[in-house]
Amino acid sequence: MLAVLLIGLAAGAFLCCWARSNSRTAQIGIDIAAMLAVAGFFIPASATIIETLADDTVFMTKVHEVLLNPVFLASGAYLGPYIAGRLLESARLPAQR
Repeated sequence: MLAVLLIGLAAGAFLCCWARSNSRTAQIGIDIAAMLAVAGFFIPASATIIETLADDTVFMTKVHEVLLNPVFLASGAYLGPYIAGRLLESARLPAQR
């Protein structure tokens, strides 16, 4: 299972890097999707933390409810390959750009 996830991450990172380098429209679309994914990742997480603090519940058990949120999961699944692709893009040698 871990190997499948790593292969998916690597494939997504290369696809993101390739699309961003070949098309300005794709670059804008990929970056806009990443901004939405950041919001979709952090808003449910912070809402769960605020709810946990406001209700004075046990932090470690209540806060894990965010892992059931499909927006949180989808956003995290997009941000992984996106960030890896951006790191790959920034690691290229200047002569290759």
